Amino acid sequence: MMKFSDSGLPPINWFGLIAGILILLIPFLGPWWVGRAGTGAMEIALSPFDVNMSLMGQPIQSSLVGLFLLAAKITFVIAGIFMILASLLPKRWWSKRLFRFGVMKPFWSVISLLVILVVGALIFNYALPGLLSGAFSGAGNAVVQINMPYISGAAVSTIQIGTTATVTAPITFSLTGIFWLAVATGILGIIARIYHRRLVRPEKLMLKPTERKIIAVKPTK
Repeated sequence: MMKFSDSGLPPINWFGLIAGILILLIPFLGPWWVGRAGTGAMEIALSPFDVNMSLMGQPIQSSLVGLFLLAAKITFVIAGIFMILASLLPKRWWSKRLFRFGVMKPFWSVISLLVILVVGALIFNYALPGLLSGAFSGAGNAVVQINMPYISGAAVSTIQIGTTATVTAPITFSLTGIFWLAVATGILGIIARIYHRRLVRPEKLMLKPTERKIIAVKPTK
């Protein structure tokens, strides 16, 4: 079997190279998850790098959150560059360190987003109705029922204040194609990590039979 060294070409981690390019691009491709409540009442587009939220058509922004998201975006860009360099030159002494810095970031970003969505849905479904019922108690016998989907799906939430008013709001959550691209990048990163370990493994020195030296051991008296 011909190796890269036999053909005169340097070894390249192609899995890591493709993963590095995707890591470099993903922060600029758009949101990973989109949620809507009511008919244009509230919308949110979420990713590890951007949060776009609007209430009744008015955008809601936070400078502090924006700084954290910008730091995450810069970190991903650096990780992508490191991955590309380490994949092109896997035999260099710094390759393993650069590769380790960036390879698992898409995977953990996907896991973190899913955990945030699940925890947020749990809070809204089980903790928030009691708080809202207490807030509306002065207006009558208020019953707040929130049915929020977990990660993706559709549901209907209802706020009933005695017999005077009933507010119903449809809620829809969906994962975008960019999320699934991030999932594919995370899987590709795991494959690239396994392949990179094999690629940088030092080759054993194989001696031909004619080059082997036979050492005679003299018996001790």
